[in-house]
Amino acid sequence: MQIQIQRRAEIALRSLQKLERKQIDRALKELLASDRAALNSNLKFHLLASGFSDKKIAVYSGGPNLRLVLTFEDERCTLEDIVDHVRLDRLVKQRQE
Repeated sequence: MQIQIQRRAEIALRSLQKLERKQIDRALKELLASDRAALNSNLKFHLLASGFSDKKIAVYSGGPNLRLVLTFEDERCTLEDIVDHVRLDRLVKQRQE
């Protein structure tokens, strides 16, 4: 799978500490080695319901505290952002209310 990285994600990646950056690099390598069908059965991968657009938004665990926010269009994967899991959980809960 090919992954395109948005500027927002690049900035987030540069701002991480060394250990966190290694965890994200490892997660990105896992994504690159996966195909779309394998991701659906991966415990680190979760699709989110999105009422914002036609894009399929997903979250992939990048470590104990970080999540990769991904979008998919056909077979193209885009890393939109890297966020703290607590912040992401809050955003998802707000959206569901």
